[in-house]
Amino acid sequence: MRNRDTKLVKDALAASAAAAAVLAALGPSTCSRARFSPSLVESCRSLRYEVPYELRHVADPFVDPLCDTLAEGHWALFLIVIANVACYLPALANSGRWSISRQSLSHERLLMYQLAHANLPHITGNMLTLLAVGSEVSGALGCNQLLLLALYLACGWAGGFAAALLSDARTVGASGSVSGVIVALSVLRPTSAVHILGDVNASNPLLLLLGTLGADLSRGGVSWQAHLGGGAAGCVLAWLLTLVG
Repeated sequence: MRNRDTKLVKDALAASAAAAAVLAALGPSTCSRARFSPSLVESCRSLRYEVPYELRHVADPFVDPLCDTLAEGHWALFLIVIANVACYLPALANSGRWSISRQSLSHERLLMYQLAHANLPHITGNMLTLLAVGSEVSGALGCNQLLLLALYLACGWAGGFAAALLSDARTVGASGSVSGVIVALSVLRPTSAVHILGDVNASNPLLLLLGTLGADLSRGGVSWQAHLGGGAAGCVLAWLLTLVG
């Protein structure tokens, strides 16, 4: 590992320790305390009518799961999905400036690449899986949204770092982040069943991860390195949370 890469890891560990201290000082939260008003949730649901008719079939799968997370108080998930959707076209138009690779390793790129996706099925699959699993993880974390956000970004950081070190390809996407969240759920709630839009059911989080990973690999062009790095980070971080919890 190069000196620059070693420094990135040290910086990330220092930032993680500082974030953990701040979050611990904030104390526990509850989902009921974080819930938003019914009027705001209804405004969220009406967003489907603001989308041009030609694109409504693209937006429809997102609207209800996205607004449900907001209604339940999982605002970090809401912000993550909105950020990914907002960055989709800009990143698609200039993927070279958003992707992560061995030559472009930096903290900035390790955050940016998580918001870029290669195509519509890529972002749709990642975000719908996140919405299905993320609410369970949020509940397991006492609905601490800052902790959930930190977990998601840290897993994405680790996934990007692994992809850059173990592959010569350029990598984009939130697959490492989502894999980390799924593995974290398998540690925090190992028997939790997961349902995605009523079409995909898994009796536990690891079966969901294996199913989605298998589907991704069958299409080709998938970074197993990012999945591995993100999943490993999710496992370690969730295990540490069980120790301090």
